[in-house]
Amino acid sequence: MKKQKIIFLLVVLLTLLSGCKSRTEFTLGEWKENQYENSWINMRFEVPTDWKIATQEEINELVGVGAETLNVEGTSEEQLKAMAKLKAAYPFLVSNPSNTINVQLVFENLAMTIGGTKYTVSEYMNQLSDMLLQQEAFQYELLNQDTVELAGKQFEMIRLSAYGGAMHQEYYAHKMGKYMASIIISYASDAEDEKNDFINKISAIK
Repeated sequence: MKKQKIIFLLVVLLTLLSGCKSRTEFTLGEWKENQYENSWINMRFEVPTDWKIATQEEINELVGVGAETLNVEGTSEEQLKAMAKLKAAYPFLVSNPSNTINVQLVFENLAMTIGGTKYTVSEYMNQLSDMLLQQEAFQYELLNQDTVELAGKQFEMIRLSAYGGAMHQEYYAHKMGKYMASIIISYASDAEDEKNDFINKISAIK
């Protein structure tokens, strides 16, 4: 499916690309029924009860080598050591029942790329945008770039269309120490209202 191809592409590009100190230790977060919470970034994501939450095995299959060392049901010392050796970790991947919306959360370890920790969010997003626009088969078009507030944090956002407007993608990035926290949403053109509803329910834990 075209949607699946787009999702796989963004994972590859983010791996190729691969910040203020947090008040809490880095963690992969945890699920509480249909809510994902992460105390490190102080964010809560409410997922509708009928949405699919990918298992760790399904995430592993999508992102490839490395993800199998991680478990979002709490973060042990061993898992933190494993995370330090990876360029990216994928705490969750969720989709709506019709598979017209897919949402990923990605933590990228910028220290695994030479000079990566020096990236500003703007520089990072500009490189990501340039790489996406070079993928001619997907017919990407940059629609807008902006700064938005999610759960009290400033995220830089880029929005693109693909396949002549049949699909859209939005990338949100916020730097936390040596990590870039990214929210990536892929959705069909007729699912924008449902996408907006998901974004509007993102909140701070405290």
